[in-house]
Amino acid sequence: MTPAKTALALSVIVPAFNEEALLDDAIRRLRRTLDELRLAAEIIIVNDGSRDRTGAIADTLAHELSGVVACHQENQGIGGAFRRGASVATGDYLILWPADMPADPADLAPYAAEFGRADVIVGVRRARVGYNPLMAFNSWLYPQLVATLFGLRLRDVNWIHAYRRTQFAKIRLTQRGIPMLAEALIRLRDVGASIVEVDVEMKVRLGGVASASRFKVMRRTLGGLFSLWWTWRKEPRPAPSR
Repeated sequence: MTPAKTALALSVIVPAFNEEALLDDAIRRLRRTLDELRLAAEIIIVNDGSRDRTGAIADTLAHELSGVVACHQENQGIGGAFRRGASVATGDYLILWPADMPADPADLAPYAAEFGRADVIVGVRRARVGYNPLMAFNSWLYPQLVATLFGLRLRDVNWIHAYRRTQFAKIRLTQRGIPMLAEALIRLRDVGASIVEVDVEMKVRLGGVASASRFKVMRRTLGGLFSLWWTWRKEPRPAPSR
């Protein structure tokens, strides 16, 4: 008799755009971390239109490591990559993990502790590692804007979140870039999802420069947020459901 397949607690979605230098080590480390936590989990790598060897590395990892899946698409940004990963995920919860950020058991443990207790688990960074004064100001301002425009009052809307997959399936996301993170929280709040915040540490990047430090990205993020507000305020609010 074939044993029943273990239900997955978590699907970790890893968007990857031109990450050939980091991807192999990052995914192997993430797999070890999940195993150490004894989490029944899958890792879904979404090759987001990379122009380097990221796609080939993702395929190799999926072939060599248990519970690793590789998906490929044209460049759609972090929001598009997360939606693609979510479309094939099978875990009870979904979480986005950057390819350029190392993962240790202590990083994921605060989220895992809330599985089954809340629909949305919002990571709140205790400190902003590597932020210059402008980035630090923006990280303070952004949640204030979200609170003012959408009435969503959380300490941190732009970091790692975990979503119950059945609740996430109820919402439709319109943003492709950074504003997708805030939009997911707003729309999940609107359908009655329960939200809890957990304090977490922000990790030092494995390489590269944070895109949030670029004026073009800052402008695009604010533009996306206000565009979301302009359409959201005209939408009928869905009836909360569980």
